[in-house]
Amino acid sequence: MQTCTGERDMLLAPTLLNSKQLAQVERKPAERKAAREYIRFEAVDYNSKGLSKTVPGRHKYSKVFLFHGASALGSSHEAMVVPEEVKAAGCQNTELIPDWSTEQVLPWACRPEQGILVKRVYCEQAKVSLPRTICRRLIENLKNEHGLEMFAGGELEFVLAKPGKYPKTWEPYFDGPEIFTTLQNSKAMDFCYELEDNMEQVGVDIRTMNAEYGAGQLELTFTPKFGIEAADMTATFRTGTKEIAQQQGLRASFMAKPFGVSGVGSGGHFNFSLWKRGGPNSNDGRTAVSEAASSCYSAFHDPQDPEGLSSVARSFLAGILAHSPALEAICSPTIPCYSRHGNWAPVIANWGHEDRSACVRVKSSPAGAPGECYMELRMPSASANPYLVMAAVIAAGQDGLKSGLQLPQAKQTQDEGAKLLPKSLPEALAALEADDYIRSSLGEEFVRWYCATKRAEMQLVEEWLSETPGTESDISSVWQRMYMEFI
Repeated sequence: MQTCTGERDMLLAPTLLNSKQLAQVERKPAERKAAREYIRFEAVDYNSKGLSKTVPGRHKYSKVFLFHGASALGSSHEAMVVPEEVKAAGCQNTELIPDWSTEQVLPWACRPEQGILVKRVYCEQAKVSLPRTICRRLIENLKNEHGLEMFAGGELEFVLAKPGKYPKTWEPYFDGPEIFTTLQNSKAMDFCYELEDNMEQVGVDIRTMNAEYGAGQLELTFTPKFGIEAADMTATFRTGTKEIAQQQGLRASFMAKPFGVSGVGSGGHFNFSLWKRGGPNSNDGRTAVSEAASSCYSAFHDPQDPEGLSSVARSFLAGILAHSPALEAICSPTIPCYSRHGNWAPVIANWGHEDRSACVRVKSSPAGAPGECYMELRMPSASANPYLVMAAVIAAGQDGLKSGLQLPQAKQTQDEGAKLLPKSLPEALAALEADDYIRSSLGEEFVRWYCATKRAEMQLVEEWLSETPGTESDISSVWQRMYMEFI
C-alpha cells in the first residue's frame, strides 16, 4: 500500500498546469519540443477509484484490456476479491470500451516542462457491469420509458491533510470547527484556487468553496449537468482533487471519517431534479443552472400544487423513500460512513421542506421558479460512488412512478411509518440483498460482487483491529489504512 509522500517526492512533485501553460503545451509545443500525447483509459470501480492504463497517443485506437474482476478489488487492494466466475474463467482480461465523448486534457497531469500532454477517456468494460455502465443503462431506461432526464449536481465534502509529525502519519490541514469563517476558509484557499482553475478547464463548474465543520474539512458545490455527464463530473473532480493534493505533498480524502470515529463526517449530498425536452421553457436566463437546463421544462414543479410538487415528483420521491434501506448500502459504502448517522445525516426515511434533518430535503414552492425545484438526498457520504448513487436513485424513483406510489406526509416519524435506515454496513448490505426490485434493477451480478467486496473489506478491518487493544485511536488508524489514501 502506498504510504506518506516523502520530502524528496514533495520537492520533485510536478508543477500544476494553469490555463496559460496548458495553451503553451497544446498550441506551441515546438517552442520546447514536440508534444508527446498520453491517454489514460480509465474505468471507475465500486469505490470511486479510477483504474487506468496509460497509452501513448500513437496507440490511441489500439485495443486496451483490463483484468475482468478489477472493479471488485476493494477500497484497498489488501482486501482483494476475485469473483468465482472470474476465477473459473482463469482470471482473464476483457477489453476496455472508451467513450470518446469524454476525452479531455487533464491540465494537472500534463508536464509542460517536458512537452507532455495527458488526456483521459472514461471507459466501460466488456462483459462487466461497471458503475458507469449500470448508471448509463438506467438513465436511458428513464428516458425511454418516461421521457424524463435527470439533472444532477451536488455538494461534496472532503478532508485535506498534511504530513504529521511522525513518518507515514497525517494530520488535518487546519483545526475545526469554524464552518464558513473567512479566516478558516483562507487557510486552504490557495489549494482551492488551484483546484477550481484546473476543474474549470475540464468542465467541472465549481460554484462555492468553504471550510466545513470538521478539522481540515472543505465543501465545494457544482453546477448540475444532465445524465451521465453529472456522474462523470463528480468522478473527475474526485480523482483530480486527490491527484492535485498528492502533487503538493498533501492528501485529500473523501472517506467519511479520516480522523476520529464519531461526530460529523464528510457528506456527498446528491441534488437532483427531472426534466423533459421541449414544451414550456423553464429557463429564466439568469443563473448557470437555468442556462444549463435551457430548452427543457421541469417535471418536478407544479404551480397549482400547494407545495409546488408535481405528481411525478411525488411518486418519484415516494419510490426513493420506499427503497431507502437498500439504497443505504450504496450511499454509505464503508464502515466509517455510519459514524455520520444522527450528525447531520438521516436515520429514518422521510422528507421535509428545507429540512436538513430529513432523508430528502425538498426545495419547492408553487410561486417559485421551476428551475429552483429540486431534491437533496442527504444519505450519501462523500465515499459513495456517484454513478451508483444516481443509478440507485433512478431505479427507486422509477418504481414509484410505475407503481403510482403515494408520498407520505412531510416529516413523518418512525412511529408514523417512516422506515428506519440501516445502522451499519452489514445491515445495509442485507437490506440491499433483500430488496428484489433494486437488486434486479442494478443487476444480480453487480450486487453479488459489490456485497462480496464490502464484506472482504469489513473482514480485513476486523482482522487488523484484532491485533490492537481496540481503542478509538486504533480504530481510526485501521480505518485510515483501509480507506484514506484511495477513497
